[in-house]
Amino acid sequence: MKKILILFFLSYQISAQKVTSLPRSTPEAEGVSSEGIINFLDAANKSKHEFHSFMLVRHGKVVAESWWNPYRSDLKHTMYSVSKSFTATAIGFAVAEKKLTVEDKVISFFPEDVPVNISPYLSELKVKDLLTMSVGHAKENFGMITSDNWVREFLNTPIKNQPGTKFLYNSPATYMLSAIVQKVTGQKVIDYLQPRLFTPLGIEGIDWEVDPKNINTGGWGLRVKTEDMAKFGQLFLQKGNWKGKQILPASWVEEATSMKIMQNPDATQAQRDSSDWLQGYCYQMWRCRNNGFRADGANGQYIIVLPEKDAVIITTAEAPDMQSEINLIWKYILPALNDKKLSANPKKLTELKQKIVSLALPIGSKENSSMLESGISGKTYGIISKSKALESVGFEFKNETLNLSIKTDSVTHTIPFGLGKWINSETTKFGPYLVAIAKSNRVGLSPFKVAGSYAWKDSKTLELTLRYIESPHTETIVFNFDGDKISVDFVSIFNKNQKREVFKGVESKQSANSPQLIIRGDDMGYSHSGNEALIKCYKEGIQTSIEVIVPSPWFPEAVKMLTENPKTDVGLHFAITSEWDNIKWRPLTDCPSIRNADGYFYPMLFHNNNYPNQAIMDNAWKIEDIEKELRAQIKMALKYIPRLSHISGHMGSTGFTPEVKKMAKKVAKEFNLKMVDVESVKDFGINYIGFDFKNKSTEERINGFIAMLDKLEEGKKYVFVEHPGLDNDELKAIYHIGYEDVAQGRQDVTNIFTSEKVKEAIIKKGIKLVSYQDVLK
Repeated sequence: MKKILILFFLSYQISAQKVTSLPRSTPEAEGVSSEGIINFLDAANKSKHEFHSFMLVRHGKVVAESWWNPYRSDLKHTMYSVSKSFTATAIGFAVAEKKLTVEDKVISFFPEDVPVNISPYLSELKVKDLLTMSVGHAKENFGMITSDNWVREFLNTPIKNQPGTKFLYNSPATYMLSAIVQKVTGQKVIDYLQPRLFTPLGIEGIDWEVDPKNINTGGWGLRVKTEDMAKFGQLFLQKGNWKGKQILPASWVEEATSMKIMQNPDATQAQRDSSDWLQGYCYQMWRCRNNGFRADGANGQYIIVLPEKDAVIITTAEAPDMQSEINLIWKYILPALNDKKLSANPKKLTELKQKIVSLALPIGSKENSSMLESGISGKTYGIISKSKALESVGFEFKNETLNLSIKTDSVTHTIPFGLGKWINSETTKFGPYLVAIAKSNRVGLSPFKVAGSYAWKDSKTLELTLRYIESPHTETIVFNFDGDKISVDFVSIFNKNQKREVFKGVESKQSANSPQLIIRGDDMGYSHSGNEALIKCYKEGIQTSIEVIVPSPWFPEAVKMLTENPKTDVGLHFAITSEWDNIKWRPLTDCPSIRNADGYFYPMLFHNNNYPNQAIMDNAWKIEDIEKELRAQIKMALKYIPRLSHISGHMGSTGFTPEVKKMAKKVAKEFNLKMVDVESVKDFGINYIGFDFKNKSTEERINGFIAMLDKLEEGKKYVFVEHPGLDNDELKAIYHIGYEDVAQGRQDVTNIFTSEKVKEAIIKKGIKLVSYQDVLK
């Protein structure tokens, strides 16, 4: 029975390989020198490049395949611009099915997104011009991928040169090809290619990024395995024929791989002889030296097809110089490809197999294992930074494994690292990425597979290597410990030669019952400077909630800023007064009892001798008018800021009499909002806290705020309310009698909220910053 099971398993393996894999052979049997491959692998290891995989297909059979540990054959790998060749192939299928032609005008597909005034060159632009990177743009408009509508942004990019006349590498042009495929087929490129390309070739488990409108990005974003790349190259080598079936027209393969435009017509012969980027461009493929063609992607992803040698060569890598990388192929692999079958060379074949098995990327040693580990383990360090990208890091060492916790403003990532070894895991933490600015980039992808290792460079310096093993990229995280302080440096191929922020941190007091503190910034909308300061205090400081005044003059700008910062907690700051002398606002409703003769709100709520008869309480106000205005302001706020979480009262507007207080709570409840300024302690257990702010210098105010923090008790919730601003001409013009130092005072609030000294104190004292949204859940 055991023998039968073994035979069944072996026959199943052979059958599975036959269906999904390319056939295998030995190098010499297909006219390839094993020694030449060994020399290439040795040169790759000694080069400045970091290779992840290599595959050589000769006469349709894989004769060499290798992965540098921790990369593996079963893993996908980010293709970057290799994706372009797949997108162009989708166009080829659509042409074959008569869904479009390469002569079709681009604007014909997107009548809803064309500019009002269509330029002559835009009206001339054809699908062929997208395919050949000859759109005519003066420069690549890569900034368009930060918008919500990439098609519209592309069509609104000025075209300087006549389409089809000048080469300019243009990833957005490839995106447009993807958008065209989706327009004419009703399917994303990945779905359209599934039955036509991926299924016939046995390509499985792939993914492809999308834009905000769920269109595949086209020019990048595809992830496939190394052998999938080889199959694609082999299909083109076989002119679209796969296992005896013509799945892609041979005429399209010929057209797509022949030179259409020269990258630099003025290049000298010497320049052309030494460059694989000056051999001509095809349809989203490059011509190579040695009469080949290739798909290539940033940092060293290659599908090289050599028709004269009947060979396909694949590499995945993180290479800083792609020409240098491909030069290794020409130097070592090309001479190893012979016209005839070679005599078997068992010795070299054995050496090659041993070489392949031993391939691994460098890993840190255990030699400097630090005595610090026991002292650091279990500790968390809060980060002092203008950025919310990193809030804290925590360490847990056990059995030569470090579990690192990285807390951002929205999630905590816990990733394991091995001492002198790789530990494989998955994470939702984004790694280094060439297209990180793209809106929706990597959204919807599965957690990223990673391999982590750590090593001590010296007694105080801990270096973590985090490999994103389905991408070309690695992140090195360097921690330096100095007493209760820490520095954190994130290094990747994109920033290692640039000035970058090295995060500073301090050990955080750990408590299961930390005091919770809401830092509330009031009056958004009262001025442009106030809006800027409030956003600055949220993005760069400790502020956790923002109160916005709906009828104020700068409310539309406030809405725009809050939309651009979607994680901010926002409350309606209900206003029925307009306190400033030089700037006023009016009610949203017809409510005569709370308006002055000019139709503005009264400046004050309570009687003020400086403003006789100009307070709500000095006049015959009606609760019906206040309720009507409250409802209108709530509706307006929800219309533009639907994430609104609560309501507060400007100058006491929601609780200045028992009947107003009762009404305000009732109305808030109807809208499923919390009225936080009415009996906050009783309703929500939130205590107000403050300190003497008047007649103090900036430094005294910062120190006063820090001293106030000592009053916070464990297990209790607090709110500190102030008004950020900027000391400039705009705020100097905003004041009322008795409050003339608005600009300087509100600048000092901004200074407190963004002070590193304050941030450090909050971390050391173990105070948990929260928003109303957190507390009111």
